[in-house]
Amino acid sequence: MKSPILSLTIAAVLAASTPALAQDTAPTAEQTQPSKPKADKKRLFKAGGIGCITGGAMAYLTGNKKKALASCAVGAAVGSVASYRKQMEEARDLAAEAERAGMSASVATKQVEAKSGEKVEALDQVVIAYDPASMNARDSKTVAVLDRIAALAKKSKEPLSIAAEGRDMKACQIPLAELTARDAFPPAKAIDRCGKGKAQLVISPVPDLT
Repeated sequence: MKSPILSLTIAAVLAASTPALAQDTAPTAEQTQPSKPKADKKRLFKAGGIGCITGGAMAYLTGNKKKALASCAVGAAVGSVASYRKQMEEARDLAAEAERAGMSASVATKQVEAKSGEKVEALDQVVIAYDPASMNARDSKTVAVLDRIAALAKKSKEPLSIAAEGRDMKACQIPLAELTARDAFPPAKAIDRCGKGKAQLVISPVPDLT
């Protein structure tokens, strides 16, 4: 019967993902952006595993076991593309939330190469300009944005760095303190640039230099 074979295949892939995910930890030091960005292994392992299950399972269901491994590879490549697109969607949702709160926000992108060889638009950084007075007052809209940033940091399959900048020291320290209270650090990495620059938060994926 094909159903038991399919169940065992899916179980094996899911079981194999557990130790691999557990071994992936966020970098602890601020790093320079590499010239050729690499894929985040944890996010792409999960996305690739789902794609592998889809492609390989279809081959088993149709009785063509010889194509199962090839289908798995194709599914993993498709999964890596989907992972980048999902992260872009999350970043744009955050920017939209900030704009609804009256802040200006921008999403910068970069081109990376997925496992399939396809050029994909990927997240470079999200920049949110905050109002120091609103941050000091912790008004409801500003707090909602901080809630959204914390949620993104905790659910992101790729570790993020969150830098706070601004000449108003008191206002600049507030987002770092509020995000710490929301358990965003870790998994995200806090970067304190208070005392200089524009009043803004810069959120970006931590580069993979391995």
